[in-house]
Amino acid sequence: MLELLIVISIIAILLGILGIAFSYILEKQKTKQALVELAVLNTGIKSYEAEFGNYPNCPDNVCTPEECLFLSMVGFHNAKGTLQIPPLPVSVPLEILGFDITVFDSAVIPELSHEDGNELNLWMAQLLEANPSFLDPWGNEYQYQYPREDDGHGFLIFSMGPDGQTGDNYSNDDVFPK
Repeated sequence: MLELLIVISIIAILLGILGIAFSYILEKQKTKQALVELAVLNTGIKSYEAEFGNYPNCPDNVCTPEECLFLSMVGFHNAKGTLQIPPLPVSVPLEILGFDITVFDSAVIPELSHEDGNELNLWMAQLLEANPSFLDPWGNEYQYQYPREDDGHGFLIFSMGPDGQTGDNYSNDDVFPK
């Protein structure tokens, strides 16, 4: 009986060590995924700026900065920061960020004139509810600042990290070279 308890204890200890190692590996994988997604978003923002002469913005503050970034990257914001229907070409490879590109098919966008635009508003609300912004691997919104709160040059995009409280900052002028 004692030998059986010793064997069970050893197996439990080994399973505990394996569980800790597995969670460490998963956390490292999420961190690498976040860095890749931030690089993709950084490239998309730079492409948007090269095409329109300005970083994604919402001058009337109708949407949050994160919604503005999302709408700009999927083509629903134009150079003036206003709604663009039909959408412009997508600025980032949405598959890398976990989005189904067919959701943004311009053929399914309702006509502007149909029911005084109410159908379009309903369609946009349903689209935004499903995908309001880009989410990091921990389920938090990537934070986007333009203009930057610290009055720095360019834009700032970062993940709040696994705890959702502290940010790992990745801006176009520090981490990602021009």
